[in-house]
Amino acid sequence: MNITRTGTRCGLAILSILLSPICVIFLIPLMIGLGLDIFDLYGEMPFALALCAPVALLLLRRLLQRAVVRQLTAALMRSAAAA
Repeated sequence: MNITRTGTRCGLAILSILLSPICVIFLIPLMIGLGLDIFDLYGEMPFALALCAPVALLLLRRLLQRAVVRQLTAALMRSAAAA
């Protein structure tokens, strides 16, 4: 019983490893097609805003972090120069 269970698990693992690239190859064009259908259905502007909002927020977050680091280093340099 234990040997058949192990053999079944190994067989399913090998099958999933062999089928996963095929699934990816077929799912990527499917997802692109679904995205384009949604884009055509709901219009350009709201969809573009929904796609660009996370990227813009990420960039703003990174820029704000850099600005804070620059301000801190400038303050430290001023205090070091004054001493």
